[in-house]
Amino acid sequence: MASGPGVRGQRLLERSGRRLEPVHPEFVTNHPTASGWIWFGALAIVLIVLDVMRAPHAVRVPLSLIAAAPALLAALLVLSQTPRSHLEYEESVLGHFFSRFLGLMSAIVLWMGSVVLGAAVAVQLAADAGTDPAGAWDEAWDIFAFILPFVVVVLWAALILRCVSYLARLRGWAAIPSRHRIPDSLLAELPRTRRVIVGLAHPGLLLASGLVTILLLLGLAGELSQAALS
Repeated sequence: MASGPGVRGQRLLERSGRRLEPVHPEFVTNHPTASGWIWFGALAIVLIVLDVMRAPHAVRVPLSLIAAAPALLAALLVLSQTPRSHLEYEESVLGHFFSRFLGLMSAIVLWMGSVVLGAAVAVQLAADAGTDPAGAWDEAWDIFAFILPFVVVVLWAALILRCVSYLARLRGWAAIPSRHRIPDSLLAELPRTRRVIVGLAHPGLLLASGLVTILLLLGLAGELSQAALS
């Protein structure tokens, strides 16, 4: 892909990359995606052991984030340095229709869900607090504290899945893509660092490690929500 206009943070990334360029291990440079899978696999084994030992989610969640960190950080670096125009492609009329149709249907479902949820919360507040304003505010805060952790998990899941989608369109699923839409200007003078970052920004690696964090975050959200209700 030909170089596009410069984006913010490019000089900072290049300065940081120059410090790392000579210190990349040879195996990581030659096999960046495999190195990412090895890192994730090793920490996944540790997570399985912790699960068998019934370790709390507060211990397992940070470890899962560490397992996903190389792929996620590399993905964010690639996406931050890629102009939006590199994602553009010619869409068919049928594809355009279905994308808009699915977007409309999703919006309607979410709107109906918010209406039903709002009505349910109002009924619950009226039943629990009656005419006591202070009790109603306490009950509303409890409901908010119960829902908030799950909202955070949904937003995290959206971030992971969206990054995976963008990476698949930009670089494909190959470990070292020969055809891609990543700007040639990205770390052009630092080939070892570029190879490591592009290799670690693999959609499959990010999807696998991200799903682990999502599952563990759901467990932690359940524990926090139960604690908020108790």
